[in-house]
Amino acid sequence: MSLDTTPAPSTTDRPRSRETLEQCWRRLADGRPSWTGDLLDVVEPYVLGRPGHPGDVARFRDLPWTAAAALLHRVPAGHLRDKQNAAPSLGSVLVAAVGHPQEVEVHGYLVPPCRPDERIAAEGIVVYDHPELDEFRLLDEDGPCSETGCECRAFWSSVQAWFGLEDADGGPQVIAPRTCRRTGRTGWYLWWT
Repeated sequence: MSLDTTPAPSTTDRPRSRETLEQCWRRLADGRPSWTGDLLDVVEPYVLGRPGHPGDVARFRDLPWTAAAALLHRVPAGHLRDKQNAAPSLGSVLVAAVGHPQEVEVHGYLVPPCRPDERIAAEGIVVYDHPELDEFRLLDEDGPCSETGCECRAFWSSVQAWFGLEDADGGPQVIAPRTCRRTGRTGWYLWWT
């Protein structure tokens, strides 16, 4: 009979379970009150990572209409008017996702409670399965649209009208084709930087 001399794995060799967003928020809040803490269960499935430092944000993407509807009920009314630079307000982006459940998903970020600007922000949307948008000529070239023939302004005007994003102060800085990693659907990624 031979004895197995392989040592038993130590507890430090075992993979650690991933910190939940709620645990991260509590850690970063350090006892401070947090209004965004009431949103974490809705946003958690779409968050890309956890902030490691109090100054970091938690980015999310592919937020569907069901989560947008829940956020519309939970985000305090005053915060629904918040905007990421020239982007449409958080409220209008969430309403667009709810009103167009198969076409619009939201991307953005959460600012943790340890910062004085704690918030949830929508940086943009992804528009799927909207064949009318394929008709626009969009170019990623330097130079004015009048010289390149890029129709990004007309594209944005159409998106703004179709999805009720009239409260935007300007068009997105990035418009790019996108294929959804979950579904394979094609669409357009709009981002206000």
